[in-house]
Amino acid sequence: MSNMVIFNNMKHDFTEAEKVLAEYIMQNYNEICNMTTYEIADATDTSPATLVRLAKKLGYSGFKALQIAIAKDTSKDTINTENLYEAITVNDSTEDIISKIALGNIDAIKNTAAIIKTHLIEESVNEILKAKCIHLFGIGSSYIVALDFQYKLVRINMLTSLHSDYHLQLVAASNINIDDVAIGISNSGKTQEVYNALKLCKERGAKTISITRLGRNPISAISDININTIEVEQQLRVGAISSRIAQLTVIDILFMCLMKKRYQSIPDYVRETDHIISSLKLK
Repeated sequence: MSNMVIFNNMKHDFTEAEKVLAEYIMQNYNEICNMTTYEIADATDTSPATLVRLAKKLGYSGFKALQIAIAKDTSKDTINTENLYEAITVNDSTEDIISKIALGNIDAIKNTAAIIKTHLIEESVNEILKAKCIHLFGIGSSYIVALDFQYKLVRINMLTSLHSDYHLQLVAASNINIDDVAIGISNSGKTQEVYNALKLCKERGAKTISITRLGRNPISAISDININTIEVEQQLRVGAISSRIAQLTVIDILFMCLMKKRYQSIPDYVRETDHIISSLKLK
């Protein structure tokens, strides 16, 4: 995955000086590897120290390490620095929208898979398997993702809790116990309702897991485990499209890892529910 994707997804966490640097790096992506920190700092009216802070915020040991990563990106000849995201506009044809949505969703899945840390998935699966009840929290499109996860978990006979009403979410959070696990889903990581519910769960002693976009945010800060996603930005944003696809990708990964862990007992549950549901279909 290109570092330019990470730049775009983490820009909300940058200081003003870091935003200037990030913009300069993206606009001069192919040349940045041959520039010194002083040259870049001078060109952006910032400082070498700001360059180092930006690199560390992106997960690198220093700016030299970031330059090496950028060099690997540019050597692949796959980066379109002029149009990283195919933004949907009001002038697009139906064919354009079909193509851009499909490619955007594919990119969201690939980029999310590239940043997911295996040990965090495994830790989350172990906590879910140990839990007496899995409490799910989400608002808006993230609630739909939580509902999908609940459906999957119920089919393999796991006890879950999910409420669309915010007051009921708080009631569920206040009644959680140390043997339960709470999973909060929020693309921005700043959804007040999810934050409040997850914080309450943590105060009650439950293990907390969150699924948020890449970067620091309030929800990830209070989570025992934070799994990141990458979304593809759209200029015409009428709904959480790629972010929802990225979240569903994480849910599917967690679910299949759960299936693997409980392989011996799960087939019986799946066969039984399949039989019941199939009997309801029209002939």
